[in-house]
Amino acid sequence: FMASDGLHEAIFSDSQISLKMQDVAEVEKIGSNYFLNTGSPHFVCFVEDIEKLDVLKEGRKIRYNKRFAKQGTNVNFVEVTKSGLKVRTYERGVEDETLSCGTGVTAAALVACIKGIKKNAKQFIVHTKGGKLKVSFISQSHQTFSNIWLHGPAAFVYKGFYYF
Repeated sequence: FMASDGLHEAIFSDSQISLKMQDVAEVEKIGSNYFLNTGSPHFVCFVEDIEKLDVLKEGRKIRYNKRFAKQGTNVNFVEVTKSGLKVRTYERGVEDETLSCGTGVTAAALVACIKGIKKNAKQFIVHTKGGKLKVSFISQSHQTFSNIWLHGPAAFVYKGFYYF
């Protein structure tokens, strides 16, 4: 199917969907943080005690700073846990925290690989407020990734009608 960042392939199996994400050829290190485009631009910042973080306040600071103000960026706060990663996202356009962000979860997993969070990692389990996802990938080099897949559950959540 077609999305704003191009054509995507998807595989459906029972209640699971696997979505092929765009390859990533460049990751920029900014201090101890990272900036990359996984279909949308993402600033990735590792933190401790993510539950106490004011995502709205801290996300706005980064999204609207001089570097990103014009185009905007999504901001992902990531905590390493025993079971993988925990991610909270401030999303541009929404201008608030969202329950989950596929391109953000993907960005967090790729940066975790760069940071060596798990030796020779080819996938990460990622927990968001919206649920549990898995990101798998092939690391071509320190900053180049291909065959990136986002895996997660599919569930009907809403039906609506729009009249115009």
